[in-house]
This record gives sequence, C-alpha cells and structure tokens, in this order.
Amino acid sequence: MLALVWIFVNHLAEARFGSPFIANPSASWPPLAARIDQLQPISGFGYWDITLNFWRYIGWFGDQGVQLFIIMSGFGLTLGLLARESQKSRLPVLDFYARRAKRIIPLWWAVHIFFIVSFLIAGFGLSPFSLSTVLSFLGFRATPDLIYYFSPAWWYIPLILQLYLVYPILWKGLHRLGPWRFLIVSCGLALLIRSAGLMYFEEYLDAWSRGAIFITRLPEFAFGMSFAVWLKNEPATFHNHFTGLRFWLCLISAYSIGNILSLDLLGMTFAPFVTGVAAFLGLYALLGGIPDESESRLVSPLIWLGQHSYSLFLVHHPVINALIPKGESAWSKTLLLYASSVVVTLVLGFLIEEALETGSKMMKSISTAFGKARLVAGLVSVILLGCCLFIGLELTVRFFDPQEALGWGERPSLQPDSDIGWTLIPSKTTHLEWESYDYTLSANSLGFPGPEPSKTTDPETFRIIVTGDAFSSAEGVDTDQSWPRLLEINLSNEDPGRKVKVMNFAVTGYGPNQYVAVLDKYAPVYRPNLIIVETFVNDFQDVLISNDEFKKSIGFDQPAPDGLSSILRLGHLRRWRELRVMDPVKTLLKNGHQTHGYFLGNFQALERRNAAYEYRATEKLTSRIERIKEIADSQGAKLVIVMAPASVQVCGPSKLNYFPKNVDLSDTEVFDIDLPQRTMNQITKSFDIPFVDLRDALTGDSQDCPYQANNMHWTKTGHQMVADYIADTLLTKGYIR
Repeated sequence: MLALVWIFVNHLAEARFGSPFIANPSASWPPLAARIDQLQPISGFGYWDITLNFWRYIGWFGDQGVQLFIIMSGFGLTLGLLARESQKSRLPVLDFYARRAKRIIPLWWAVHIFFIVSFLIAGFGLSPFSLSTVLSFLGFRATPDLIYYFSPAWWYIPLILQLYLVYPILWKGLHRLGPWRFLIVSCGLALLIRSAGLMYFEEYLDAWSRGAIFITRLPEFAFGMSFAVWLKNEPATFHNHFTGLRFWLCLISAYSIGNILSLDLLGMTFAPFVTGVAAFLGLYALLGGIPDESESRLVSPLIWLGQHSYSLFLVHHPVINALIPKGESAWSKTLLLYASSVVVTLVLGFLIEEALETGSKMMKSISTAFGKARLVAGLVSVILLGCCLFIGLELTVRFFDPQEALGWGERPSLQPDSDIGWTLIPSKTTHLEWESYDYTLSANSLGFPGPEPSKTTDPETFRIIVTGDAFSSAEGVDTDQSWPRLLEINLSNEDPGRKVKVMNFAVTGYGPNQYVAVLDKYAPVYRPNLIIVETFVNDFQDVLISNDEFKKSIGFDQPAPDGLSSILRLGHLRRWRELRVMDPVKTLLKNGHQTHGYFLGNFQALERRNAAYEYRATEKLTSRIERIKEIADSQGAKLVIVMAPASVQVCGPSKLNYFPKNVDLSDTEVFDIDLPQRTMNQITKSFDIPFVDLRDALTGDSQDCPYQANNMHWTKTGHQMVADYIADTLLTKGYIR
C-alpha cells in the first residue's frame, strides 16, 4: 500500500510541478547541469516554501514506488509458492498462468471497458476505434507511442505480465542456483543488457529505461524472489541483520548513491535497483520484519493489497489527468482537486471492482442455469444491441443535427493538392450539411468554385481574380450566391457596355500561404487586370500553419465521411455530445466561456495579448503580402486587399447564438477589437496596396445580422452587402477602367 500511495503522490506532484529529469532519461534529456538545477528548492511562497518543497521532492521520487511494486511482486509471489509447495522446485506452469491471468486480466479488461464507455458517453477515455486501445486491451504497450497511452501509469501492467510469463524459468533457476547465485546471474545479465540499451537507444531510451521490456527491470524482481527464499529459510537470523546503526548508515548511503546515479545515463543502469532495494529494506526494517506465519501483520496487508490496490492503481492516473490541470494554479484549488482525486479514485476503484465481481457471479449463475452456450449468446446479443443503439444514435444525429466530425465539414468537397495544399474536387457539385449549414458547392474543372475561367484574353473584358477563404468560396450559401459571382453581376449591370469577368480562386480554409500559391500558379495563366485578395482576421494564425498540418485537420487521413467506418466511429454523435452537452456543462462548472462559441466568434484573433501578432507571425504575413504584390506587378495588375471581419465585430450577442454569455468584448484589458484590421492596414500601407475594411460594408442600418446565427460565415444578405460595397469601392476609386 505504501508503494501505491507513493506512486499516487508522484502523479499528483507531477501534475502540479511537472516531471523531474532525475531518473527519467529520454532522447531530449537536458545536460547534467540542467538536471541538477531542476532539483533546486522553489521559493516565493513564504512559510509554505518548506512544505511545498517537501511535497515536491517526495512526489518526484515517487517513481521509486514502482521499484517497490516490482520487488514486492517477486517477493510475494515466491513467498506464497514456497509456503504452498513446501519448497518443492516443481511449478505447475499451466495452473500458475491460469492463476495469474485470473488475477490480472479481468480487472485490466474491466477498466478498459469502463473507459471505453466513458469515452463514448463523456468524451474522456479510450477510443474503441483506436488500434492503440486494442493493443493496450491485449496487454501490449512496449512502443514509445503506446507505453504512456491514455494512462501513463499503465505501462507497469504489461511489465508484470512479462515477468509472470517468464517466472517459471526464473523459479527453476532460483532452485537450481540458490538465491545468491540466482540474484548475481540475473542482475549481471540484465544490467549488462540494460546498460547497452541506455547507451544505444535514442527515441526508445525512455521506454527501455522505464521497463517496456521485462529484462530491464529483472534485477528488482529477482531480488524480491531471493529475499523470499532468505526469509523462508532463516527468518530469525535474517531479521538480526536489519538492526543497528551500521545497517542504517549503509542503507542511507546506498539510497543516496542510487539517487545520485539517477542523474547520469550510465548510472541509470544501476540506480533503479539500488534505490528500490534500499527503500524496500528500509521499510522492511521500519515495519518490524516479516514473520513466517501466513496470517502475520505484513502478509495480511499484502493479501489486502492484492485484493484492492490493483483497481486503485488502474484508475488513479486517469482520475488525476481528468481532474487536475497541468501547471500552475491556485493552491486552494489544487488542494481541493487533490482531495477530490483521492475520493474519486477510491470510489471508482471500488465500484469497478464490485461491478466485476457482481458481473462474474451473474455470469456463473446464468451459465449454471442455462448453459455456457446461452451465456455466450446472451453476451453477444447485449454487445450487438449496444452497438446498434450507438449506431442508431449516430445516424439520428447525422439526419437531424449533422456535425463537423472527423475533419472539416467541407471535406466531402475537398481533395489534396501538391502545389496549393488542397482544392475542391474538380467538376463536382457537393451538397454540404452540418451545424446549421445546408448549401450546394459547385466546382469547375480546376477545383475552384463557380464557372470555368477562360484563358482567352479579350481586350474588351476586364478580368478580376479573387482569392480568399471560406468567405469567398463561399461557405454556408450556394456557389452562385457568393459575393464574387454577385460582384460580376453588379459591375456588369452598372455599365452594360463594360465586360467584366470575375474568376473565383478562393477555397475554404485558405490563408496567406495558399493565396500566394494560387496567384503564383494561376495569375500568369489567366492574366488578370485586377487581383482582389480577401483576408480574414485569423490569417495571423493561419500563416504559421503548414499545408501538412492543414491537411491533417481537414481529415484527409480519416475514413470517408459517409462510409461504414466513419459511422462506426460515431463521429457525429461524439461531436454532438461534446458541443451540446459537455461544453455547456464545463462552462457552468468552470465559469468560463464555451470553447466552440469562442472559436466561432474568432475571439482569439481579437485578444490584446494574442501571440499570433508577435513578430514571427507579422513578419511572415508581411512577406506573403509582399510576394502577392510582386505577382500582381509582374502581370501589370492592380491589387486590392479586403479583410472580412469576425462575426462578433459586426453582430452583438443577441444576434449570434454562440456568443459566450460571460465574454465582454468591450473589456479593453483583454480585447483590442481593431487589432487585426489595424495590423493588416499597416502592412498593406507599407507596400502602397489599397486596403478595404469590410466592417464598413456589413455594419449598415439593417437590423439583420449578415452572419449565420449558428456559425461564423455570411448569409445571402451578407454576400450581397459585400458585393455591393466592393463594386462601389472599385468604381469610386477608379480601380476598374
């Protein structure tokens, strides 16, 4: 139990202070000076400095609880077998494996099933559609990506399974060699292999050092086995060694040396064994030894530990990860969350254990009454019924309230492109419906919205290329209702003798990097007289995102949106639960803002201390604008840059259903509502490029909001207002001859 408590404290401390470098070598392990410097005491908390540092050090060294667990596993298992077998060397292997599997596997699976269900219901847990979940369920977590999957503490269970798997061989070696020679041979072989891996591996260094492969932690397990034999054979003589000043001086020295070794890569060959043995012997001495009687003071807690600590170990880390935020937070809140995590762990561990026991009894009763075949048939039927229920809910959400799931809502209309990043699927008309949107998007053979552009240059025709993002492509309204199409009509109607052709090269999600790529590729081909680049307030974020990152977020690596695999992933149901249930609940509990509403309103782009406006983003965006100017000049084309405002810059909370109720946009300490437009105006002005702020177009006398009430883009009215305003601006400023 002490080992479990120590590990629990370790994970609590790491949630507050981060992970220590000591005893945790990895490919990114910093230099020795940085490892030592991290161990310096923290200050600044007044009288609490001593308490906080004590808690921090105790927690950081809590990884040594794993060493105790490993030693106790080898010790307890061997001591029990010695008592049952009367020191006979023969071990009934099949019976041994059956007992270990019965002890480990059912609860391991039960906890996995619980967190699979919690994922389906609440979004926190194990995705049943992830291969990592399947492998973890089967007890495999030996790769760098898997070892800490979902619950980092779970790496220990596959290690124990491996040690149990080879235990019959170890048992035979223990009896043939005797405890001393067995320990020496085991340690010599294992430590040699462990040191080779520490010196050779890079990316696998952490997993190797931790114990993803059993051989690296065999010394501790072998010591526990040998200790059980020593205790069984000569208990009285053995106890006499653990008293006196000399014993404690040696013990403290060994423990100190072990921790010092933990700071060095080669030293980590020996450190886990040395610190583990020292901690075990110290606790053994403090607890008064281990009498031989099976009902002794220490054997009874071991039995209790075997009955209860396993479930607590399995649930404690997911609970900590769910309840305790990483990093700094108010100590009053942290202590409350610490207490909550302890209570939830105890309750949840007990409930899962009881549920497993109750379920096992029920299945035995059903099997006795109806036979095993009917029991299996019943279980299969329940599983199938549950699957049908979730699939039915998924299809219901898809029909009545479709979501933006498994990538972007526009993904059915998009394809990857090696030059630009992505385009529309050429010559395809797609009906899109998700999160209040219901519209038709038509693409030409180039993969852009609207009619096919002509390469033939007519001197009598004024040619305009428009590029931009979803506001121009246009998301939320049919293609023929987008402002570039309406702009062409407006300009033609203004002067029937003037021929105007507007070519739309905008696609949803485009940013400054894509604007440049589009114009680089198509401006020389279609030779425009005027280039209009529609920008958006989030372009300061988008300019920092690579095409590969965009492609991943679009979901090109996800299954087909309407395919069976997509349905089985319950993407729409999970997204619906997140937006309609969990987000409002989190907002209520944390007194914060709804994440999705904050995203739709693009509030982040208006934050006064938004990191996106730091030097790197502004510098990169400036270079993109400069390149666009060079392209326009090379074609002899005029250039106009327009900026679409965020919905919350135009419409108030009463007009936007997603506007977070507790967000005050007038709070100048948090928000600067002119920041994107002011920054873009400064950039364009430096290159003498005309800049059009579309807030002037959208904030007229109309009482209707030109933005979708439940989403972030323009309505049909909004597109018409923008087309009218841009047409008037182009004519008034003389940008069209």
